[in-house]
Amino acid sequence: MKRLFALLVISFVLLGAGAAFAGSVMDKDVIRVGTEATYPPFEYRNKDNEVVGYDIDIANLIGEKIGKKVEIVDMAFDGLIPALMTGKIDMVAAGMTNTAERKKKVNFSSVYYNIENAFVVLADDESIKGIDDLDGKVATVQIATAQDTFITKVGTPKEIKRFQKNDDALRELLLGRGDFTVINYTVAKSFLNNSEAFKGKLKIGFRNFINKPGEGIALGLPKGDEAFQKAVNEALADMEKSGELTKLKDNYQI
Repeated sequence: MKRLFALLVISFVLLGAGAAFAGSVMDKDVIRVGTEATYPPFEYRNKDNEVVGYDIDIANLIGEKIGKKVEIVDMAFDGLIPALMTGKIDMVAAGMTNTAERKKKVNFSSVYYNIENAFVVLADDESIKGIDDLDGKVATVQIATAQDTFITKVGTPKEIKRFQKNDDALRELLLGRGDFTVINYTVAKSFLNNSEAFKGKLKIGFRNFINKPGEGIALGLPKGDEAFQKAVNEALADMEKSGELTKLKDNYQI
């Protein structure tokens, strides 16, 4: 009887946890927003070690518009989707592209930024000016990003070295252990213009747009939470209409 009672208690707890997990983020007072804060100007740490940036401002504005507090959670980029799927976070704001593969696992908001790749090379390198010049070269890239997917599908590099952070990928290039780094164009500009480690030592060899129709940077949201997705999209639409998104882009020069 005690064993049966214990099993009933465990079943009740598990069912309760499942029901809680199945509820909408709209039922919560605080939205836990996952990001990876080495992606300026979208997300990065300021001189006070606070996580700030374009995506962070968007997440905070959405929180204000839907009446929720926002808590920022900084973690590895490749851990963001799993964290969202398991309920450890409620939203991803990390310069993430709404690819078809990711859409199988999570929902996404409306696109609020279109992606352009930059192919970064050493400042004195004149050998890489287009896609055809990547053949036989060593690429460096941040793991699990749209740029990682892109360069993997291009299939021309001799080797692809993957790193947890973009600055590590750029540093590998600077050390002569790679021929080019593929990175978001806006992020590349920020690193090359503002980081003493890279300024004057690296440059953009060429750029290209990679967006398929409907693809671009969007907020990752829990699969099946249509109420939360609707609220987030309405908030983004309001920000577009009011000019708030334009002001943010101007503020971060993107």
